[in-house]
Amino acid sequence: MRLRAKLPWFALAAACLAADLWSKWAVFYPQRPEGVKVTDVHLFGEPLSWFAIRIAYNRGVTFGLASGTSTWVLAVATSAVIALLSWQLGSVGVAERAKSLALAMIIGGAVGNLYDRSVRPLIELDTRPGVRDFLDWYAPDHWALAGWLERHVGTTHWYTSNVADVLIVSGVILLGWLIVTEKREPGSGPCAARDAKGQAV
Repeated sequence: MRLRAKLPWFALAAACLAADLWSKWAVFYPQRPEGVKVTDVHLFGEPLSWFAIRIAYNRGVTFGLASGTSTWVLAVATSAVIALLSWQLGSVGVAERAKSLALAMIIGGAVGNLYDRSVRPLIELDTRPGVRDFLDWYAPDHWALAGWLERHVGTTHWYTSNVADVLIVSGVILLGWLIVTEKREPGSGPCAARDAKGQAV
């Protein structure tokens, strides 16, 4: 019965995976040279200063971290994390919907990037190594952050990502918020009752 109650969340993780893979297929086929800007996104006839679609291949993890690490080391580490998160999703309380949502998003995104890094170059027409990224973000021109980045970094570019990265980062933020704001159960802290008489400090 408990497993049946968890099926919708695993189905959501599968839907997140499908959304990520579909978006990559839509952008990357036919194949285009690395670094080629596909299109600018327009709003009311003007290009957005903070977003564009750009082809990129990331050999690391989110934000390009660990880009020098072996593909198979990253694949094994990612697989272990996915297994741990899947176990956590299966054991979390049925009423903890927000936590289940966060875990499902992270799992779906992680599987999408794992497939893209380890399996896709072996079975698809696009054989280039790395995870396919295409969501190219910039700090908006009118933000103070844009000026700071321009002065100290030399660019307002933030990073290039994909749907899986957005899911993973959103899920981690939600999970972190839930952990930070989680209320301690009565009687579980160090100031709880110390003896059987119900006396508390």
